[in-house]
Amino acid sequence: MKIRNALLATACTTAAVYLAAAASAQTAAPQEQRQVSRGSYLENAPTRPEPIRHLLYIATPGDGGADDQSGIVVLDADHDYRFVKRISYQLPASEMPGQKVSGITASVPENKVYVTFDGHMIAVDLKTDQIAWTFNGEPKGATRHYNGAAPTGCCERPWTLPDGETLFVLSSYNNWAYYLDAKTGKVMGKAMVPDTPITHNLAITPDGKTALVESISGPEQHLANISVVDVPAKKVLRTITFSDDVRPLTINHDGSLVYANVNNLDGFEIGDSRTGKVIKRVELPGEMWKAKWANPNGHFYGHGLPSHGIGLTPDESEIWVTDAINEAWQVWDNSPDGLNPVYNPMKTVHLPPGEGSSWICMTNDGKLAFVGDGSIIDVRAHKVIGTMKDEYGRSIHAAEKVLYMAFQGGKLIETNNQFAVGDPKAYQARVAGLATKKEASN
Repeated sequence: MKIRNALLATACTTAAVYLAAAASAQTAAPQEQRQVSRGSYLENAPTRPEPIRHLLYIATPGDGGADDQSGIVVLDADHDYRFVKRISYQLPASEMPGQKVSGITASVPENKVYVTFDGHMIAVDLKTDQIAWTFNGEPKGATRHYNGAAPTGCCERPWTLPDGETLFVLSSYNNWAYYLDAKTGKVMGKAMVPDTPITHNLAITPDGKTALVESISGPEQHLANISVVDVPAKKVLRTITFSDDVRPLTINHDGSLVYANVNNLDGFEIGDSRTGKVIKRVELPGEMWKAKWANPNGHFYGHGLPSHGIGLTPDESEIWVTDAINEAWQVWDNSPDGLNPVYNPMKTVHLPPGEGSSWICMTNDGKLAFVGDGSIIDVRAHKVIGTMKDEYGRSIHAAEKVLYMAFQGGKLIETNNQFAVGDPKAYQARVAGLATKKEASN
């Protein structure tokens, strides 16, 4: 009996403690709920990241006011390149479509896109799509070295340096390059390039240290040259002389090799920027172009040249060259050292007839290419998959100055450049992959 009474007492005591605790908890609950209702949960809740949007910016007009286009045409790359918007240059009707566009580049930290014309340059704020500043060159101080040169000295191909705050911009067919403040457009300095007196095309290494500046002066002046420029020092290191007038060019991941189209060649030449020597001439098989080039029978080939466009895939495994005579992009498989390209006819990309093509840029991942006749190409499939069109469904046939850009929350987060150049990370990954395969096969 004593034991039973003791057990009952213990049970009653335990129940009393439990009920007291429960009552205390219920009393505290409203306070906790009040704390939650003040937003602590909402403040600490995980937020869903803004989606990334890919847009294609096409600066028009091309040569000769092609297609009567004007402004920057923006297409949605995530949805079959449908039309999004046309950003106006804010020109009066009497000046439409405006001067020929000569280049395009963008800055991620500045959230701006920059367009050069024969005579001036503008910066467009990507948040408002309004012109942020205009650079009009030097109307009183420019020296014209070429009949097509703008009297202001401005501007040819622009390039954004890695800091995103400095622009390296070629003069308009003159013998210097500008350094401009990307925020304000003010001139920060010049690099004089006397051996390339008609500056036209440009490529800069990804580290921003070396620029390859081309002149369209010819061998008759002994100036079929590309100057190798030390960008930070603003000085020419050496000059490479090619066999004929140099046209579009591209460079490998460190700028040690430059691949250049030259007049009267369906193919390209390779120059060594460290020695200043041309080390190889690479031609499309002669039966494919030489007879047609010698006897064009009134046919006009693109820019009047067999090849006027060249680019590398980011990993440098392929060299793409426009072939105006056969209305195609021809592809060479490139060796790891970049010195022994092999023509691969199985990779030829045929283009719509009658349009002609020049220029090429690629996405940073190397999956897509955008070329001058307005074609959109699947790089790995070597196939045209689309055409750039405006808001009226008209094909844009002079899409030579194009950028593929990524936005998040309305802010620019990534951009390519207007030329297809080698990328250090992609190249290193390719070389490492080849080494792994070699080890596995041994």
